[in-house]
Amino acid sequence: MQDENYHHGNLREELLKQAVDVLNAEGVDALSLRALARQIGVSHSAPLKHFATKAHLLQALADEGGAKLVQKARQAAVAKEARARLFQIAFAYIEWAQENPAFHRVLRSPDVLKHRTDDLNDRLAEFADLLRVEIAQAQADGWRSDEDPDVLLLHLMSLTAGTALIATEPSYDSPGVRNMKTETVAASLRLFL
Repeated sequence: MQDENYHHGNLREELLKQAVDVLNAEGVDALSLRALARQIGVSHSAPLKHFATKAHLLQALADEGGAKLVQKARQAAVAKEARARLFQIAFAYIEWAQENPAFHRVLRSPDVLKHRTDDLNDRLAEFADLLRVEIAQAQADGWRSDEDPDVLLLHLMSLTAGTALIATEPSYDSPGVRNMKTETVAASLRLFL
């Protein structure tokens, strides 16, 4: 039995919302278009109008997640000094990953990244460019001015992504590691920044 609401353009958004819930609760292996259709109460073929395959659904989630990540990073970068803005961007990434573990997992998925869309490429490039601009300004202000900015970018991205991974990945679920305190994450970032 189909719900009338989904005849008016809401099905795509509902599929994405329910997919996030499934990813958070059970992981990517449990995600299925047919199961989502059953859960929402539409025919098993209804999702195919929006996503031809599970991979297309995951790509849409990655696109949405990338856009949300960039938005959060831009909103966080409000400090007057570039080095402080770098800290704010890195911290915002980790916080975003903790708040959105499903999106974070999808963005890290090799299968999704292998077939990423132009939109996702644009979001990832936008995030890297945001860091590059702030690194250049921080170096102009004297922070690590003698170091290669590409090396600084690589290190900062590795530190940020690695911390986010440890903070969100169930395999790191042990006392003192997963669900790290805000102060611990901030202290780790300050060792570099």
